[in-house]
Amino acid sequence: MRYWTLCISPTQKQIDIVCWTRQQMESHLHKPDQAPSANAAKGGETAAQLLNQTLRSAMTKRASDIHLEPGASRYRIRLRIDGVLHILQDIPKETGLALTARLKVLGNLDIAEHRLPQDGQFTVDLTGDSISFRIATLPCKEGEKVVLRLLHQVEQTLKLDTLGMYGAQLTAFRQALQQPQGLVLVTGPHRAAEKRSRYTARYKPGIRRVSPL
Repeated sequence: MRYWTLCISPTQKQIDIVCWTRQQMESHLHKPDQAPSANAAKGGETAAQLLNQTLRSAMTKRASDIHLEPGASRYRIRLRIDGVLHILQDIPKETGLALTARLKVLGNLDIAEHRLPQDGQFTVDLTGDSISFRIATLPCKEGEKVVLRLLHQVEQTLKLDTLGMYGAQLTAFRQALQQPQGLVLVTGPHRAAEKRSRYTARYKPGIRRVSPL
């Protein structure tokens, strides 16, 4: 093996040139791939566990969206609850990158693409129920931001008691549904469960004449 050293102006950067024999080149080309390190495997396992914990927390807290936001040295996970973002936790940069990659795989996104927005959908099994999420990625200064939106299934919320109405509100809503005719208006801001309220009323046992518009 022989070495040559070149000095290139004006930067004066040193370049090392290595001359290999044919046998050395063939040996390098046929070298077996190294097995993944223990840290890489541990990082993937940690990302999977963190994802399950985050999704369960979102379901428990009745969050509509999950935000994974990259920072200079850490990632921040926030939940949108009743239209307001709340901090869930901060995680190391490496864990955030692993979590982003796992989410992109679940959503059938291109994990090698980091400069363009992407969107997809995936379904996971949580506490015995299949829950669907919509995923969207957006390139930012510090990395890729990921937003998950919970896609509520109709069968998940078919009870009036789960809509958040109490006392006089729930009583008035029940009485309105028992009327032989009329119009019930359910209004509110985006993600205020107005659609869920309409379809819950539609599928209430014993009521077949309610038509959501």
